Amino acid sequence: MIAMARRNRPHRGRPQPTAPPLPARDWLTAGLAAAGVVVALYLTYAKWSQATALFCETGGGCDVVQASRYATFLGVPTALWGAVLYAAVAVLAFLGLPEKRWLWAFLLAVAAVAFSAYLTWLSATELRALCGWCLGSGAVAVGLLAVVLYRRPPPVGARSPLRPRRLAVYGALMALATVVVGAGVHAGSPSSAEAAYREGLARHLTRIGAIMYGAQW
Repeated sequence: MIAMARRNRPHRGRPQPTAPPLPARDWLTAGLAAAGVVVALYLTYAKWSQATALFCETGGGCDVVQASRYATFLGVPTALWGAVLYAAVAVLAFLGLPEKRWLWAFLLAVAAVAFSAYLTWLSATELRALCGWCLGSGAVAVGLLAVVLYRRPPPVGARSPLRPRRLAVYGALMALATVVVGAGVHAGSPSSAEAAYREGLARHLTRIGAIMYGAQW
């Protein structure tokens, strides 16, 4: 009995294993991502309800952009995809950003910036109209990427994916893939510059109660 008691007695000199500390939650990154979710969900609501966004002129740039083919991606509002992306980054930041989760947050932020820049270029060159809310969402994406980069954990080991050169390669590939996929999806739909203008104008005339009179001689 004495021998068994000695076996079960813990060794005082041997350190007991402890659970690894949980990564700290990144509230700044989560807050910026949450702001992106709010903007994207509002744009989704405006698209589905066919309403002119706040602080935008009826029949103006926001309506033209929202009526274009670029406001829909794979059958759902493009802004809804942005809301999902921002929400994913917010969840990662809420859980904490060790190396692997930080890398995913970085890649998602790169995709958000790349797609926002691609859509802004299309709006300016093809639609010749800009949406203030869309530009605001792009600004949130840029700020989110900057904060994520600032929060980068120190790389561990020579093969860490968080080293600057590897990050530059991963980021460039992610940005390229995002734009290529977006362009490929949009290439399958007809040009919408004129259609977007007509739809925006129709919304404006409907809201102001315009009536067309005709005469036949």
